[in-house]
Amino acid sequence: MVKDIKNIGFLEEKVLNILWDKKEATAREIWKALKKDKEYAYSTIRTILTRLVEKKVISQKMDEDKRMYIYTPILTKNELERKIIKRTLDNLLERFEKSTISYLVERLSESDEDIEKIKKKLEEMKKDV
Repeated sequence: MVKDIKNIGFLEEKVLNILWDKKEATAREIWKALKKDKEYAYSTIRTILTRLVEKKVISQKMDEDKRMYIYTPILTKNELERKIIKRTLDNLLERFEKSTISYLVERLSESDEDIEKIKKKLEEMKKDV
């Protein structure tokens, strides 16, 4: 079953941060790294890893001895953030188009610096079309 990436929970994010730093790790290595901050059950970490695999955010492969899985990130932090933002904004625009656009315009134009960033991004997008 493939789950859609709606959001990433607090513990999922902690696990991902470890994987982004290490590039790959076993469940036990992740569990040990997390133990430094708080005591989590090993089974909880395995559940989180399974969810992240189902969401297609990380991959798992069996180690050479076929004793344990090695987990690797599929998406970079930036790619994941963009996917979540896109999904959230698409959903908001679909359900509340006018209110969402109004809010974004108000929020993004609170300072001259924000307005300049928006103008610059729009110009870049124009050149790419």
